[in-house]
Amino acid sequence: MSPRTRNYSGIILLLLAAVVGYVMYDRTQREDLWGYLPLALYLFSWLGATLLFTAKQAPDDRRYFYLSTASGVLLGLGFPGYLPLPFLLLIAWVPLLLVQRAELSSRAIFLHGFNAFLLYNILATFWVTNTAFAAGLFAVAVNSLLMCIPWMLFHWTSRVSPRVSYLSLIAFWLSFEHLHYNWSLNWPWLTLGNGFAQYPALIQWYEVTGVLGGSAWILAVNWLVLRFYLPRRPSFSWSLAAAVVLPVAGSLLRYATYTPPPGETISVSAIQPNFEPHYEKFAGTQAQQLATFVSLSREALQGASGPVDYLLLPETSFSNVDETVANTAPALRALLQELPAERVRYLVTGISSYYRFQPGEAVTDAVRYYPSRDGGEVALEALNGAVQIDLDSREFQTYRKGVFVPGAESFPFRDVLFFLEPLVNSLGGTVAGLGSQSARTPLVGERARVAPVICYESVFGEYFTDYIREGAQAVFVMTNDGWWDNTAGHRQHLYFSSLRAIETRRAVVRSANMGACAFIDQRGHIQSRTYYDERGYLNGTLRLNDAVTPYVRFGDIIARVALLLAAMCLLSNIARTLRQRSGALEED
Repeated sequence: MSPRTRNYSGIILLLLAAVVGYVMYDRTQREDLWGYLPLALYLFSWLGATLLFTAKQAPDDRRYFYLSTASGVLLGLGFPGYLPLPFLLLIAWVPLLLVQRAELSSRAIFLHGFNAFLLYNILATFWVTNTAFAAGLFAVAVNSLLMCIPWMLFHWTSRVSPRVSYLSLIAFWLSFEHLHYNWSLNWPWLTLGNGFAQYPALIQWYEVTGVLGGSAWILAVNWLVLRFYLPRRPSFSWSLAAAVVLPVAGSLLRYATYTPPPGETISVSAIQPNFEPHYEKFAGTQAQQLATFVSLSREALQGASGPVDYLLLPETSFSNVDETVANTAPALRALLQELPAERVRYLVTGISSYYRFQPGEAVTDAVRYYPSRDGGEVALEALNGAVQIDLDSREFQTYRKGVFVPGAESFPFRDVLFFLEPLVNSLGGTVAGLGSQSARTPLVGERARVAPVICYESVFGEYFTDYIREGAQAVFVMTNDGWWDNTAGHRQHLYFSSLRAIETRRAVVRSANMGACAFIDQRGHIQSRTYYDERGYLNGTLRLNDAVTPYVRFGDIIARVALLLAAMCLLSNIARTLRQRSGALEED
């Protein structure tokens, strides 16, 4: 293809991207969802821009671009939600590592890395754009740039300390992933170890290492594949075979022979009301939604084989609930009156609630002030929480969500990034954010202690173990996965619950507003589930477990080792760079 043809093709593709953007705008005006249109927008834009960018490149330079593109495609297609091809992740880094081995400038290495990571983010998480356009664009672009940090640190090490360069890649990347779980701009969705979530039988060893152990495995296998591919390295084929076969075979054996520890079971009815969140859930009347909850709940309880221990409803099912007297909220009281008390003991539901600070009481960073009737101000804290109500005694327990979606529920680094307040507001969030609690306390009932996990919290492995340390014997996940339309997003979120089941050996039941209700056993196997845009319910049982896995006991110890190795590599790089510069000055 000649440079002129590439230029014309690039312009045409950018025009197609503009057309897709207009279609998205038109759908918004008609209150219609976008589906896969953001993916088309991103891919047309990427392909058009790259054709223009590479139009005058030499063939050898273009070859490196194709290699980095191959890595991005393999990473994106290997991630769950599309085709069942997770083993692509075991070779996905190889083309990019071949680029890094070439004698290219640091700027070129950065651009090729950014190209691969951009495609990875586009293919795997384009669906975030269905929540809000600014949120999706920010997530794709910024996360791609952040991924370039460990990539460039690895490149630096390969030039300064080549003997430990590939070890440094693993150390830097795991350190990056660990940081992405533990800072204000947290977005660990694309942790490499999450890539095998769709196939829990292959990753039973996560009960020891957690998902970061999977990330280390994927990177190590890619290094072995690279060594095998390079000339004069045939002996590494045995190492490669062992690295792939032994963890998988051991996991399959563990999956086939795992027996849950002796324990009681609880019966649960999980409801999927199917309120479309963009234009229906928060626009419809509470009376209409209450009628749906009542109808589905009664149907689920009548369809159960006997009395049910828990009736589980999704995230933010009820709004404007005073946390201190949650059992008196009008909608909740109306629902409780319609439920047959002889058929269910506890109601557990997500709530959008608030806490009112008393005069003189210390306020938190999430405080919001509203005018009161007497002309003063009322200090409130908005909450995304859950409540458990005993239908016999009407006693209740509440829980506050602790991990928030950046932008939509929290304002990262708001003291420094105060000038981004308009962007946060455009994402549907607020500067104040939401209130939380310090401990992951389970909801305690007569027969069980269950972890009330709300949406985004189910993505965070080490954080999740805090529920187990507090005594949780099973897990309830309450979520609202309809924000992403019928794309890979809600399926990925479902599969992540399988990861948490393996890491903690706790059975999980999900109640999703849209997406998927599911019962997941202690092996991470999805026993039953609903589907997207499907109003209904699931009845099932969960086996309780008090045993503690090594991962619950020790957490992300692999990440701590990686942080230590990364720090050592950085110090060594700095020292070697200073010595090289000192030697160069002496020669001059």
